[in-house]
Amino acid sequence: MKLKAIFILMLYCVSYTVKAQMPDSVKLVLDSSISLLQQYALNTKTTNWPLVKQSAYAKAANATTWQGLDSAVSYLFEVVNDHHGWLSAGDAEIRWHLKQELKFSEAVKNEIAKGNRIVKKVLPGNIGYLRLPGMMLDTSQYNKKAQQLADSLYALEQSGATKIIIDLRLNAGGTMFPMIAGVTSLLGNGKFIGGANSEGVVQEMSVAANGKFYSADGGMAEVSNSCSKLSPKTTVVVLTSNLTGSAGECVAVAFKGRKHTRFIGEPTAGFTIGNNGHWIIEGKAGIVIAESAIVDRNKNIYYTNVLPDELVLGGDNFEDYLQDKKIQAAMRWMKKQK
Repeated sequence: MKLKAIFILMLYCVSYTVKAQMPDSVKLVLDSSISLLQQYALNTKTTNWPLVKQSAYAKAANATTWQGLDSAVSYLFEVVNDHHGWLSAGDAEIRWHLKQELKFSEAVKNEIAKGNRIVKKVLPGNIGYLRLPGMMLDTSQYNKKAQQLADSLYALEQSGATKIIIDLRLNAGGTMFPMIAGVTSLLGNGKFIGGANSEGVVQEMSVAANGKFYSADGGMAEVSNSCSKLSPKTTVVVLTSNLTGSAGECVAVAFKGRKHTRFIGEPTAGFTIGNNGHWIIEGKAGIVIAESAIVDRNKNIYYTNVLPDELVLGGDNFEDYLQDKKIQAAMRWMKKQK
């Protein structure tokens, strides 16, 4: 009992010292980060917040600037398992970096070095191949990029394609709106993707309707024309890799539950969570928090990543597509489909 009392006294002294030394603006950012993560983080209910707060203050004991909160804020994101969010305060941008090293083949590295771009090809068997790249865009560019994807599908259709491979292997994310709007001819009208909160409650579903894709929070992209023959009944294979992430995973989930669809490749990168931003000091400091997990059309929740139906590790070949192991697997499956 005596040792316990001494320990509590020591914690009190540490807390008092930190509060006395820490500038008000730094304390505000730390306190607000704790409060907002406790309120909104996807994994908040499994977190011991009184203990976490004490630990965060101990880690921030010598912080006199926002940048000095690096250790404490990184720790806060770690305890709620949020490797997708970040704190931005002045020149400081603080994240929790998962200690995992993703390894990519030379083929993937070489293709990434060529730049982010749409690629379309017609393969044997009337199979159209469309690489859907990541898209980091200003909202003013959404419709233009979405239209480029829709036009690429139309060009494949005009070249005789009756089945489609959607390649997401090099899609590390960006914004989902132009990506999904660009392939709505294959998805059709409906609600294909949404978000669920920490209790597994579906909060909202985004909508695709007549070439337009939009969400409840105002995000939107649309295309002016679509394919006449390629449709929600078209046979589709979606290729994924461990690079497929964030908005790229959103595109994958939009196809989950679709009929005549198969996923081939590798488990995705693991950013199947939706972020939301909160100002702490207007225009100067704010925090972005992973607050929801992606939900597909059947209300299945993706808390971690998207798994393929057929696992094919490696074997990527962006020089000779007919030697690409994942494309070969896609063509074998498509050949069996009526």
